[in-house]
Amino acid sequence: MLGLENGDLALANMTNAPDPVAAAEPYAILRQEVELDINFREKSVSGICTFKIYPLVPDLEELVLDTRQCEIDVANITVDGYKTRAQAHDPYDRMEPPTNAQIGATQHHIMKKWMAPLLPETRRQAPIVERAEQLNISVPADGSLRIRLRPDALIQDAEPKRILKLKTAKSVSDNATGLSDPNEEITVVVPFRSKTIRDGLHFVGVEEGDLRYPHVYTRHSLEPGTASCIFPCLDDPGSRHSWTIKITCPRTLGDAFAQPLATQSALSTSLDASRKRKASEISTHQPGSSFTEEDKLREITVVCSGNLTGEQMHPTDEHKKTMIFECVNTAARHIGFAVGPFEHVDLGAEFRTEEADEKLGANAARIHGYCLPGRVEEVRWTCQAVVAAADFFAPEFGRYPYEAYKMCFVEDLVHDTAVANSLSLCSTRLLYPETIIDTDIEVTRKLVHALASQYVGVHIVPNERSDTWLIIGLQWFMTDLFMRTICGNNWYRFHIKSLSDKLVEADVRRPSLHALGDYLHLGDFELEFMALKAPLVLYILDQRMSKIPGSTGVVRVLSQMVSAANISNTDPKATTLSFQDFRRWCEKRSQYVPDELWDQYVFGGGCPRLDIHQKFNKKNLNVDIQILQFQGPTKKSISKDEFWRELQEEIHQVYAGDVPKLFTGPFTVRIHEADGTPYEHYQLITEKDKGGTNLQIAYNTKYKRLKRTKKAMAAAANSNSDKHEIQEDDVVYFNMLGDVLTSQKDMEDWGLQDWAPEVQTKMDQESYEWIRLDANMEWLCFMKTDMQEYMYLAQLQQDRDVVAHQDAMLAFKREKRHAVHSTIETRTVMDRRYYHGVRVMALEDLAKQAHPDLNYIGMVHLILCFRKFFCKKVPIPGKKDAYNYPIAPNDFTDKGQYAIQCAIPAVLARTTDLQEKGRCSKRARQFIMEMLLFNDNSENEFSDQFYIAKLLDALTTSLIPQKEITEGYLIKNLDPFDDDDAEFKSFIEKTIEEIDKFRRMDEWTLTYQNIWTTTALHCKMRLMKARVIPESALDFVQYLQDDNIDLVRIKAFECLVELGMISKPPILKLLLSYMSTDSSPFVRDRLFKVFCRGIAAIAFGENKASTQELEALDDGGLVIDQGDAEIQQRKLDAVRREDITHALNALKEELKGNMEMQISMWKAFNSPVIGLQEKRQLLELCSAMFEPEDSLLVTIKYPIVWKATRDPTIVAAAPPVLGTPPKKRCIIKFKSEYRTVPRSKDVVAIEAPLPPAPLSAPVPSTNLSAARVEIKPPEKKTIVKLQSRPSYIAKPRESPAPEAPPPVRKDSIAVTVPPRPSTTAGPRTPLPTSVPSAPAPNPPVAQPVIKTSVPKAASPPPVPAPKPQQSNDVAAPKPSTVILGKPKIVKPVIKRKSDESLEGASPKKIIKTNNDSFRSDPSRNNSFKTDSPRSESFKKEAPRIETIKGHFSRESAPQIPPSRTSSFSVRPNANGRPSKVVTVPFRKWTKLSARAQRSIDYEQSQREKQMLAASASGISGSLATPVHKRSSAAVGFSSGSAPSSPKSRMQSPAGNGYGSSGSYAEKEQRSKDRERERERDRDREKDSSKFREKDRDSDRERYRGGAEREKEKYRERERDRDSDRERERPREKERDKDKYRERDRDSDRERDRPRDKYREKADRGDSDRGGRTTDSDRERNRGDRDRERERERSDRDRERTDRERERIRDKYRDRADRDSDRESGSSYKDRDRERDRDRDRDRDRDRDRDRGDRDRDRDRDRGDRDRVSSSGSSLLIKKDRKPLPGSGEKERRPLPSGAPGQEREKAPHPLKESHSPIHPTPAATNGAEPKKKIIKLKLKSSGSGLGGGSSSATPGAGGGSR
Repeated sequence: MLGLENGDLALANMTNAPDPVAAAEPYAILRQEVELDINFREKSVSGICTFKIYPLVPDLEELVLDTRQCEIDVANITVDGYKTRAQAHDPYDRMEPPTNAQIGATQHHIMKKWMAPLLPETRRQAPIVERAEQLNISVPADGSLRIRLRPDALIQDAEPKRILKLKTAKSVSDNATGLSDPNEEITVVVPFRSKTIRDGLHFVGVEEGDLRYPHVYTRHSLEPGTASCIFPCLDDPGSRHSWTIKITCPRTLGDAFAQPLATQSALSTSLDASRKRKASEISTHQPGSSFTEEDKLREITVVCSGNLTGEQMHPTDEHKKTMIFECVNTAARHIGFAVGPFEHVDLGAEFRTEEADEKLGANAARIHGYCLPGRVEEVRWTCQAVVAAADFFAPEFGRYPYEAYKMCFVEDLVHDTAVANSLSLCSTRLLYPETIIDTDIEVTRKLVHALASQYVGVHIVPNERSDTWLIIGLQWFMTDLFMRTICGNNWYRFHIKSLSDKLVEADVRRPSLHALGDYLHLGDFELEFMALKAPLVLYILDQRMSKIPGSTGVVRVLSQMVSAANISNTDPKATTLSFQDFRRWCEKRSQYVPDELWDQYVFGGGCPRLDIHQKFNKKNLNVDIQILQFQGPTKKSISKDEFWRELQEEIHQVYAGDVPKLFTGPFTVRIHEADGTPYEHYQLITEKDKGGTNLQIAYNTKYKRLKRTKKAMAAAANSNSDKHEIQEDDVVYFNMLGDVLTSQKDMEDWGLQDWAPEVQTKMDQESYEWIRLDANMEWLCFMKTDMQEYMYLAQLQQDRDVVAHQDAMLAFKREKRHAVHSTIETRTVMDRRYYHGVRVMALEDLAKQAHPDLNYIGMVHLILCFRKFFCKKVPIPGKKDAYNYPIAPNDFTDKGQYAIQCAIPAVLARTTDLQEKGRCSKRARQFIMEMLLFNDNSENEFSDQFYIAKLLDALTTSLIPQKEITEGYLIKNLDPFDDDDAEFKSFIEKTIEEIDKFRRMDEWTLTYQNIWTTTALHCKMRLMKARVIPESALDFVQYLQDDNIDLVRIKAFECLVELGMISKPPILKLLLSYMSTDSSPFVRDRLFKVFCRGIAAIAFGENKASTQELEALDDGGLVIDQGDAEIQQRKLDAVRREDITHALNALKEELKGNMEMQISMWKAFNSPVIGLQEKRQLLELCSAMFEPEDSLLVTIKYPIVWKATRDPTIVAAAPPVLGTPPKKRCIIKFKSEYRTVPRSKDVVAIEAPLPPAPLSAPVPSTNLSAARVEIKPPEKKTIVKLQSRPSYIAKPRESPAPEAPPPVRKDSIAVTVPPRPSTTAGPRTPLPTSVPSAPAPNPPVAQPVIKTSVPKAASPPPVPAPKPQQSNDVAAPKPSTVILGKPKIVKPVIKRKSDESLEGASPKKIIKTNNDSFRSDPSRNNSFKTDSPRSESFKKEAPRIETIKGHFSRESAPQIPPSRTSSFSVRPNANGRPSKVVTVPFRKWTKLSARAQRSIDYEQSQREKQMLAASASGISGSLATPVHKRSSAAVGFSSGSAPSSPKSRMQSPAGNGYGSSGSYAEKEQRSKDRERERERDRDREKDSSKFREKDRDSDRERYRGGAEREKEKYRERERDRDSDRERERPREKERDKDKYRERDRDSDRERDRPRDKYREKADRGDSDRGGRTTDSDRERNRGDRDRERERERSDRDRERTDRERERIRDKYRDRADRDSDRESGSSYKDRDRERDRDRDRDRDRDRDRDRGDRDRDRDRDRGDRDRVSSSGSSLLIKKDRKPLPGSGEKERRPLPSGAPGQEREKAPHPLKESHSPIHPTPAATNGAEPKKKIIKLKLKSSGSGLGGGSSSATPGAGGGSR
């Protein structure tokens, strides 16, 4: 009954979850009628659903629908009036843990698998248009309700099956309008009743103690599954049909809770007074008992999707009524309704004028508002802009798609708005009175977005999930276009620029817009990011399309889409939007083809960062602009708000989008030249500009730059001066912005400064005023230029674009503090013509100018600005030129000035005074306190509640010092005897008193959403967190009562978590209890986010889950140094915020063993209140907090048995008359009971463990004795331990093998084949490194398969010993193993093709001769000693092999000992005659030509591959194949004829001297054994390959996320390195070529200098002898020398080219090895180090080779000089050359043989060069003809490679390498 599988529990039906519905159902729903009955008292819904089905295939047998948390009355389901059979199950049953298993927080992975069918990622995606074309219209989400369409009555009556006529998709869509044939429809009626409601519906005001008005409304989500929680339906976004909704509800509030009126209740009381009440009838406080008489009479209204078609009384209950609504072409998830005592407001009639109504005509949409009693005025004030938005959308985009639009404001809505068909459910948090002006723009934008969602989102839906970004983007694009009409163009452009800057910071390692649609179910953060980026992409698309002449923007494309959808509202193609269709429409309406825009901003991720440099080219009169692109940072610090998002993306493997290396597209440059005229230039950045874009823009002004003199500026500033006094050559901007405070008196009073004279001179020399880059905002990027500060000032003052002002302020913010900057920013604040957002930016930067280096000029300017705007100037009596500045009463009519008034105290509080210990200056603090104390709002028509809240927050900021407090609290650390500290302490106490005063005032005078209370709690939390005042949790806990408003309770919990109180068990339990049991889903959602922030603080190391104090130990002055631990902890804290993986590891370590946290989390998970989404979030949070445990407590019921008992026999009395014997009665009683013990004591034979034995002598085989073990009776509760990491091979009982490092993967299981039972009781011993030479026993029949995918430096598991042969004369060899050492990358050793079959110890020369004078001497023959040295070499260093993706790669080559001395032997030649073979070591490897070396390299690599394959076969198989069985083949001889080593001869049974292995039969037997061994090896290799393939598949699945990200990082790093190397390679090649040429020239000169010298001397000697060398001979000899040098130089170049090719080949091989290592778990850093060592070794080898070339040239020159000096004749005179006639030369005699002057013979090929004593050189024979011999050269090498040694071996030792 129990099973173990991959670490998960497999109980009865626990993991057998139903598979998600994959295929579409072949039917279409034409119409659905829903009848609902709402019960407020029981919080339940019941009703009937009627479906009109149109089958798409004949003989449709079954109807599949969706239903959740509903009880289906299966017995009363009818099909065309006949009852039928059906099956129904509730998928929400899987939200509860199984009853027979006790699952806790550490078994989260088991519960997640149990709930897998409910999770959104299990559902497949099907495009809507493609389904409609293929007649696959219906795709159920769960398929939990299956109804048989052939009722039993029809089957019994033997009615023939209905033959249906198939129709096209067009006919099906026509039928959806109601024009269907009744004879072809199937009517299905399903009665249902809701169970415990978790999702889909929310009841408000029905709980005990909830005093709000009762109402209920639907909840919506982006994923399917929510609509089916309300009623049975086809919960598919692509299934859209007609609806009829009938909702029955109580008529009044009194009827909802059966609350009679006062008169009725008095009558009923008098009638029932005589009846005695039982104790069970005494009820507590019930909902609705506090209703007044007026409230009881309030009528309940239904606000539903569609159009209201009728309202009627209930036929049987007069206390109920029914309202009927009709909808067309709507999906189930867009059906919404709200039922409650709502009040109606006709917004269209109140806010639309008659002229606008007549102008719009039929396009005018009716707008209705619904709210709870008492909030009608707030609805009027809040929603008046929605009517204007509807009037704007109708002519701009098209007619509203429905008849009316309804907005219903409800309580406890999680999101601010939720859209349905012609209905928007809005939160009451959005409502605000007319006195509040702080939230008007934000709220209006949200409400207008809800209206825009009716056009795109409800009427036009996405074709698939990846198209959701287009829907979201169009919604916000329409919203912002309307907001521009009411807020102005400055607001619109400033808003777009602010969103663009926010996107640049947020779009770091985020998925692309196209891929983001599949992850919207993870949380609100994905939808928020999409709502941020998608409208910006459409905005830049609109800018690029509108710039082209004759093109239209996105507005016309959207208008065309809406018009087509309104005309064909039932056509899936018209009402569905896909990215391909939108792209085609954009290209059709415009000449611009935005391919690069889609690739970069839709399918890619990230935003570019542009570094722009410009300068004026005076020579060409051009402006040169260089644009360099840098992509965003790859790492970003994780904040506490982003922790939950990072965790979700890590769990669900949400990968970041590909960042393009180069963003391309049109780029606008606007140059404001000297005459003030802007010239706009349209440029294009293409992919060709990879290194940077260089733009050359022509300069248009041909005249001298006009200067602005001081006289002109003064005249412009002085209003009394005459403007005609200004000279004609002066350019004066009379309407220039920022021209305030320019008089001399103002500059002195305000402390303003102007540019220095040198800067002014530099300004006069500039050729243009400023340059605007990307003026039309066609790029979503961060832009940084090197323009001078005075150019930004000109842009700020003279440009009229608000984006230009914003760019200038951002540039000043990036610069260092300067007094002139303070002047510029002060003038910007004082000029009210600037947009208030720019003025606020200037204010925020003034805090930086409050520095002692500038005499705190920034603080002074802030105070002066506030006095100028918001204070009165009152002269002081008796004092001249002395004034007081009392604060004037508030006036918030100018919203721009209100923003400045709110921003000044916040900025002033951030100014610091270094003389006051880094705290805010006393003057600034007192000024802010005066603003609060003397605030007067009596004459203001608007509320100052938000303004006071900002003043309290500014006072709190002024108390927090700049330096962090680590010990104690600031208020207690202040010195009371210090004047400054005493004043600061009193100010702290006064500030806290003011905070508490406004908090208490909010309890009596309610503010908007209790803004004063929430602000006071936030201010106290900040002071406690900064350790200014002591912590006090009671100040926040008192606001956690249920009677408080939701926002106050949420703020109190947030303050407790920020203070680290989540580590306290009482606070933790209280938070989790509220988070899981609160009736408001809004409160639960916000508390979950607060809890995530607390968990993030623990993960980042800010708070500790359990504080551990170190005890002070008195060790007599002993100091324990824990420096290493502290350093490691600091490193961990540093990387926690950069990588979510390290943060999660630290979180699990902190919460390890915290049982209270586990119990509280699991109790919250088991709450009956939370829904599916909340349960999923808690499970994933548990997976981040606790390590999974594969053990749990399972409850198993005892079997029930019947027990029979027999009563004593009863003898009946005999009859008195008859003498019959008495009768007996037997009574047997049966009783059921649980059986707790087994029926019989079963025995099980268990194999005894193998006894240990010494390694030297194997123990004879013994028979195993079976032990009889008695089975104990089972207990009622059993602990089942799930082994997720079973051992895949038994550990040896002895410990000969070294410890293996921990495996890379946790839960990879090696499948093994059980070994054949061994008859030997000896233990398994590792294989010896020296292979034996005795004949091998037969291998075992089955061996365990050994996993070869081991990490680096890991040894393979020990191999079981093979079964020994039962032989009397041959000793069984010891089992052996191969220990894999640490991998080391060694370049393969060169090997020749001719030596593929040879495996000698070192290369040798073999010289064959027919001379019979030599006889072989076996005692002196060393050529046969191949096995033993080879074994010793492998013993020293065994080859290390690593399996990567099923292939073997060689890591290191074994070391071969240096070659031995020469030896000889006698072998028969081809004629059968004996010939002597002399073997000498070959040492002239450096003399080989490049071609021969390349050939040897290739052959050696091929040979090594064969060796690796053989080694791999041995490792993956038994690893115990005796080497002596393959010894003859290993050395290159055939079986039976190869000589063996002396050790082999001694162990041979035959014992002959030449390694003979016995008779012919024995040879044949050994051959057959080898064949059988090879066959077994191949079988084992096949089996191991299958298991390796399974391991690789599991590895890919398990490590896909981390490995892919690591691989991507490494590949990116490698691409950067490769690009750098590719960029530097040509330069290096050129430098190398120049170096080689110069070296060749120097060597040629050095070589030619002695030759020329000796040649001149020889010429003089010839002339002395009467000989003379002609010019033609000298010319010919000089040409020969040049050709020889060119030949040598070409050889060297060819060698360098070969080395370069080899290096490139090694690079790509290393890259492949690194990728393989990374997949197998090894680190790429080891590969980098090995690669660097290989490069260093190659560089040293090339240097040695070049040094050898120079030495050979020098030796050759030295030999030439010696020969010339000894002969005294010219080298240019050939041998036997006769003198030319008439030349006067004498005929020379030939030189004797061997003389220095004799012509040199042609140098033999290096392979033919001999160094043997039996092959003397010509010089050794003194000119005599040598004896002719047949010389055959062979290069003999071992299996390890040519040369036999490492790279450090010298050539002279015979083992040198190239």
